Amino acid sequence: MPLKDWERSGISDLFEEKNIHILRQVAKNVTKGLIDLESRQKALDYIYVHSEDSATLLNKKCITKEILFKYLHEKEIAVTVDFTKYNLVQKIITYWYKRFEQTSQTTNSRTLTTAEATASTSTQQPTTTGGFIPTEADCESPIHLLARKFAEWFFELLNKSSLKLEDFWTDASLLLEISVDEDCNVTECQDSTSLLHILSQVKNQFGFFYNPNLSYGGVQGRIEKHGMVLVLACGTLHTQHECVGIFECVFGLLRDPFADNNWKAKRIQLRLRSTAAPSIPSLEDSDCLKEIYALPVPEVSQDELT
Repeated sequence: MPLKDWERSGISDLFEEKNIHILRQVAKNVTKGLIDLESRQKALDYIYVHSEDSATLLNKKCITKEILFKYLHEKEIAVTVDFTKYNLVQKIITYWYKRFEQTSQTTNSRTLTTAEATASTSTQQPTTTGGFIPTEADCESPIHLLARKFAEWFFELLNKSSLKLEDFWTDASLLLEISVDEDCNVTECQDSTSLLHILSQVKNQFGFFYNPNLSYGGVQGRIEKHGMVLVLACGTLHTQHECVGIFECVFGLLRDPFADNNWKAKRIQLRLRSTAAPSIPSLEDSDCLKEIYALPVPEVSQDELT
């Protein structure tokens, strides 16, 4: 399936005329050198149709860290001093998604009638693939900022095999579900040592690279009735050469007063599915997360979460 509109818009923006030589390299890679790509638009068209998703595309060797860094600099997007290509890719994808949402929101607002504008302020849950479009306030809600920060931190360390026992509560639990075709394997544990061992074992056994969708559509926060912060996250699963599936996850976080009051994972539910993933998954499309996703977004201040 072709890429989504927001991915197409971002790719076109990245490969401006000054980067036409890189565009041709990427298009040649995507088409295995079978097509003569004499024009910029033709190269873009083949990339749009034959790319799995924007993250896989940006991780190709011909798109270097230098290219990604310069692009972010031009957009005035700051990166950390010790950035990796993974960090740069995630920031670009998030930027593309937010920019497209804001553009769509502006366009829609110009065509709304007074009655439609009133209806758009209803209490229905906003979506990211159609219907109600989240506002900047929605995306920047403190609970969602915490969720995105935690998800980025967790999956980056998991990909690097750098998670440690002290990152979890001692009695942290894990429910891991791996689905391949019609087969489903479920593993559970109730302690941090086993949890860390299982996560590492699965990653190393299959060579997984977790690519979370760090946009508003892919990572959000909720709070359950007893006060535990819930982080909902989804994304694509990759091996060295291809996208092999998707993952959906819920983290239950609690503060640890004996570790500078930092948030630690008390509970993890992780579902890995071997399935075609032509574009980045979203929370609203997840069947296994729909009950938690339906919970109301809490009104909490930044001070309560930092």
